[in-house]
Amino acid sequence: MTSTEAPTDLARVAEALRNEIKRKLNTLRLQLTDDLREVARAAEERSAQLARRLDDADGRLARLAEAHEELRRQAEAELRGARQAITRLTGEIHLIEGRLRLEHGVRPVDLDAVPPELEGLVAQVREAEEIRSGMLDDRTREAHHGALDAYAELRRLAAESRARALDASAVLARARPGRREFRRAAASYRHHWRRLGAQNAELAATRDTVAVAEKELAADLRQQEQFSTHRGAVAVAELTAHLRRRIDAAVETHALFPSWFTITELGHRPSAARAAVWCDAATRVALYRITYGITDSVSALGDPPEGGHRAQRYAQVRAALSELAE
Repeated sequence: MTSTEAPTDLARVAEALRNEIKRKLNTLRLQLTDDLREVARAAEERSAQLARRLDDADGRLARLAEAHEELRRQAEAELRGARQAITRLTGEIHLIEGRLRLEHGVRPVDLDAVPPELEGLVAQVREAEEIRSGMLDDRTREAHHGALDAYAELRRLAAESRARALDASAVLARARPGRREFRRAAASYRHHWRRLGAQNAELAATRDTVAVAEKELAADLRQQEQFSTHRGAVAVAELTAHLRRRIDAAVETHALFPSWFTITELGHRPSAARAAVWCDAATRVALYRITYGITDSVSALGDPPEGGHRAQRYAQVRAALSELAE
């Protein structure tokens, strides 16, 4: 081999090696690409499988939750129905018992009766209630005070507008026309004068309403003072205690209660679990009847009052009865 042929052979060998390396690299690159695609495809399939399994699990959980909720509703409905049935059966048993006792000459306890020794106490309670009936209810009293406060505030604002208008007129009297001070005073005077006119008109429009509010609040204050010195609160407490003892004694002796009593939420007698609440509601009803002289044999509270303190008392007693039905 000549000296010129050796470099040529080396170049061919180097080129062949480069080509071989490139070929192998390309082969590896293609293989890696295929492997990556396969891994990605497998990952996607696995992800899809997991997603489907999660969806299935969510569906099963939702169905289980729905079934549990349905069972809970059914159980509550059945329990509610059972309680109502027990209450109804208890009432029917008491009704049958009452009829049998009536047939044997047992008379219902007279909760409306006022014995001679309590006539003075009842008279004091009714007198105190008559005084309270002349008092304003809380909403009306608050509305009247609000009207007076608004009227006083409007008068203060009107006085402020009048003072500022007078201040502006004093500036106009001494300032030179056309000057900045004069123009500002003129604008201020017009603004506050117009504002004063509107405020005076509003004061005139509300003056009659305010006069009525003042008159009614003054009368209400007199009624409150009269009520505070009256023995009514003590008399009510004493009469309430007497009625409570009468009702407790009737329960202890298994006495019959009148029809107006038993057709309410009170029924024929208290349950062991709510005896205290029952006795409180029964006492409220009896006190209401005696206070307002209700003798209706069917309606425990009589006709609903139209308004005033008696309407508040009526609502309170009705709320106490409704609590027994809960």
